[in-house]
Parts: sequence; structure tokens; C-alpha cells
Amino acid sequence: MPENLHMLLTARYLLPALACAGALWMLYEYARPRKHRLAAVLCGTGSGIAALLLLHRYGGTLGFEPALNILNLGVSAVAGVPGVLLLMLLERLRL
Repeated sequence: MPENLHMLLTARYLLPALACAGALWMLYEYARPRKHRLAAVLCGTGSGIAALLLLHRYGGTLGFEPALNILNLGVSAVAGVPGVLLLMLLERLRL
């Protein structure tokens, strides 16, 4: 593996890239027209909470184990998977 590629795969570069990708995905999802808005909301909420629960259970291998509190559940329910990625980024930056 080339040395430059190895540096790009570190958490310092990978997490902001994932956060940007998540933000773009969220903008795309909210901007497109839908026929079934309730189904879309339930899918986004469910996927966000599922991502939070998976990271809570298995996040130790990534170095991020979010607590299951009302703030984290609220962010994951409202923003979905991009919200969980935001929590991950904020934890890495210690904000």
C-alpha cells in the first residue's frame, strides 16, 4: 500500500471525510421530493437509532462507544446516520 494512501486511511482524515459524506447524503435525502414522507422519517429514525446501538455495542473496535443517553438518542433519531457520524466526529475532536 502506498504511504500516502495509508495516511489518508487514518482516523484524522477518514472521520472528517465520512462526516462530509454524511452531510451531503443528508442534504440529498431532505431535498428530494417524496410520496411517503412518514415512511422516510421512520426509516431515517430507525437507521439512526440502529447505528447508535451498533456503535454502543461494537464501537470499541473503532475507539468510539457512545453512551445511550437522551441527547445521543435525540440526535440519532432526528438526524439519522449522519447525526451519529456527527457525534463520532465531535467525540474525536473533543468538542
